[in-house]
Amino acid sequence: MSAMVVAGGSIGGLAVALFAARAGHDVVLAEADGFPVPSGVEETWRGWKRRGVPQFRQLHGTQALGRAKLASRAPDVLDRLRTAGAHDVDLLASRSDARQRTGAEGLVQFRCRRPVLEWVLRQAVAAEPRVGLRSAVEVTGLVVAAGCRPRVTGVATTRGKLPADVVVDATGRRSRVGEWCVRSGTAPPTTCTVDTRQVYFTQWFRRDAAFTGDDPMLRVELPCATLLVLPVDAGWFSATFFAPAHDRGLRAALHSTDGFLGALRAVPSASTWIEDARPIGTVQFMGRLANQLRRPSARSPAGLLPVADAAVCTNPTWGRGAALALAHADALVDLLDAGEEPATLTAAFTAWTVENLEPWFHDTVLLDAETNARWAGARPAPSPERPFSHTDAVRTTRTDAGLHVAYLRYRNLLDMPAAFWSDPEIVDAVHAGSGALGGAP
Repeated sequence: MSAMVVAGGSIGGLAVALFAARAGHDVVLAEADGFPVPSGVEETWRGWKRRGVPQFRQLHGTQALGRAKLASRAPDVLDRLRTAGAHDVDLLASRSDARQRTGAEGLVQFRCRRPVLEWVLRQAVAAEPRVGLRSAVEVTGLVVAAGCRPRVTGVATTRGKLPADVVVDATGRRSRVGEWCVRSGTAPPTTCTVDTRQVYFTQWFRRDAAFTGDDPMLRVELPCATLLVLPVDAGWFSATFFAPAHDRGLRAALHSTDGFLGALRAVPSASTWIEDARPIGTVQFMGRLANQLRRPSARSPAGLLPVADAAVCTNPTWGRGAALALAHADALVDLLDAGEEPATLTAAFTAWTVENLEPWFHDTVLLDAETNARWAGARPAPSPERPFSHTDAVRTTRTDAGLHVAYLRYRNLLDMPAAFWSDPEIVDAVHAGSGALGGAP
């Protein structure tokens, strides 16, 4: 590929640039944010502003699929993250009965704060001789050559035009790629958006003792909310309440640190977490959460490739974004290595995205519907894709080691949703297990 421009320097854009460069491709990475990158890991939290990444200081984890892609493409990045205090998490550490089950291999997550992951990725990209890193340069449009199938020949930026045979849109869920296409006289991608009807609140804490991979997370399903306490790098951990967007009383109570701490202390299993920890900063709020698909149309310009959240964005409460971004970048570089011309590359990448990423959009929509129904004290609407509930599946994993492994593989994106929800053996196991535990079959 003679010229590739990546628009956006968050996780997806950084991963594309890094993986592509190491595979022998030349890349220009244009990042709109011009704020200086910190020189050390301690400054990443208090001294790095990322105005284009609203979730920059929210809770963060990297599911096993994402860790596997980093281990394959950039193992040195994992080593640098460990040096910064991050750690691997063996998901079967507490379930020796599951270790010999089929599929138990590879169930390892990676945990660190998002600013730490971006900082280490940014350092790795900056060190690549094949990457031209353009900070404070925002892509504002496309340069397109007309024809039977229009094709990109470059991008317009706040610092002038850049030539390109391939343009990777890694500008996230708020991508303006539709405007770029319209202004260039080409068809915008089709977009499907489903409101989650959820919000979340995160308070960060720090303790003196560092966490290790043996420290478990805590998830508590409350009548009207979900609480997740997640240990990450060094002595940092986050506490997050996911809640219905319409519950104004709960939102008002959680917005302040004092109210948030009061809510944590009211949950016995969570109150012990903050006994030896101090809150850092203020409560971080995240709203307007949506599951979103963007798919290029047949008349969109060849060579325009949306990645990560710019293509498929899932509710961040399920923690899928980083892993899917890394997998998407990995797939794109595999296709680049095949050396196809832009139109063929575009078609192949779109097909891969439809097959491998879009099912996670549909799965998350169904998970959200079940969560919203549970908070409302109702049953979710029946769906042929859901022969059992997520709640019953989780309860059954406590006593069924094989199902526990299958569920972890699904939750960590190692197996596609259909491999979990449509497997007859899993369906039978959940029905039998939920009946024995008193759940609805």
